[in-house]
Amino acid sequence: MNSDLKKRLSELFTAHAADSLTPDEHEELQTHLRNNAEARQWWFLHQDVEIGLRAHVAAERLTVPKARVTLPWLSWRPLTATAAGIVFGMICTSVVFAYVGPSLGKVLTLLQEGFESGPAPLVTGVPIEVGKWSGDFTEVVGEQQGVKPANGNKMVRFLRADFEGKLKAEDSYFSELYRLVDVRGYRREFGDGGAVSQLSAVFNAMAFPEGESFDCSVLLYALDAGTALALWKDESANIARESLAMVCSNRTRLDRDPKTWQPVSAEVRLPPQTDFLLIQIAVNHSPKSQRRVTFDGHYLDDVRLTLGRRAPLP
Repeated sequence: MNSDLKKRLSELFTAHAADSLTPDEHEELQTHLRNNAEARQWWFLHQDVEIGLRAHVAAERLTVPKARVTLPWLSWRPLTATAAGIVFGMICTSVVFAYVGPSLGKVLTLLQEGFESGPAPLVTGVPIEVGKWSGDFTEVVGEQQGVKPANGNKMVRFLRADFEGKLKAEDSYFSELYRLVDVRGYRREFGDGGAVSQLSAVFNAMAFPEGESFDCSVLLYALDAGTALALWKDESANIARESLAMVCSNRTRLDRDPKTWQPVSAEVRLPPQTDFLLIQIAVNHSPKSQRRVTFDGHYLDDVRLTLGRRAPLP
């Protein structure tokens, strides 16, 4: 790395730490991290040093009863942590309170997404920022192909089972969407091991031909900050194996009626050391003979992530 680039990266890292990057500087930093392996290595070194200097402060602020102390991320600014230059920003989702049945009691709605506003999902595979959708090729659309949004005027359409720069894309037949949710601010709700998180979504499809079939599913992973950082440094890491806890819904077979939206949900009990929840939503070609990278008319709407309580396990 030449001295001019190293000096410029140092300036960008410092501005990022101070949360003072301009939009142009943010894009410049992302470009360097995506395209330059030395820049990524230096970035990780920079983050390791800075995290170490502040770890004792963060640890005091994030005391968790009966939980091991994990490597903290700073709760007041974003961190970049991926071999592809992925930046984890801070989530800005409003919290909605509701009261449901006696099994869950008071429920916090961490995310309620109808895709009515905000940017379209990014085409980067795993999330590049906390609180933003990313994954395979998708688009936000209105009513089309006989399918109306479940609520409002917008929904997501799955287009392909690959993302920009994906290797061996021709072998892909799952179209996936991800979102990373920061739950460190709710530790008092699940620090005793008595909380569960529920993920739900609804799916639909155009009237596809007889002989074809498609499945849909939702997955939810509980991650501590140190594990999440390691996962995004290593693209070959197995999220399910490294997560604190995870759940996958049963795969639901899509019907051929574009007037019906099919609900899918899953629930996971949160370990006390959970820092982030990773949402994964998927549609796939079911029979092996049908598998291909493209999808003709498959849709997602009304994604909801909640935090509630059940009796702690003995």
